[in-house]
Amino acid sequence: MGRFPKPCRVCGNLSLGNLCDYHQAIEDKLHNIKRDLIKKQTGQYSGDYRKRAAQVRAMATVCHLCGDGPRFNDPFEADHIEPGSATSELKAAHRSCNGQRGNKPLN
Repeated sequence: MGRFPKPCRVCGNLSLGNLCDYHQAIEDKLHNIKRDLIKKQTGQYSGDYRKRAAQVRAMATVCHLCGDGPRFNDPFEADHIEPGSATSELKAAHRSCNGQRGNKPLN
């Protein structure tokens, strides 16, 4: 079944989404500006972080959280030892282990 047009929540023009194309483009630009600002403030995704994370993943042999080696369909990720700190030491962790830990500090 097809989608029916509904009014844009800003201007009222009919569109297939919540916003018309014009207002959706504005919202997308604002979202990208906010995201870029957060990245710049935290430094998490800077070139230095990417290099360090790639090195950690390339050298990974065991997960620092569970102690297991490589797993099928559960790749190693670079885990921040101090969550939220862009300059924190990175260690290898399985994606599932890293996700379970979340933003909690190590005990």
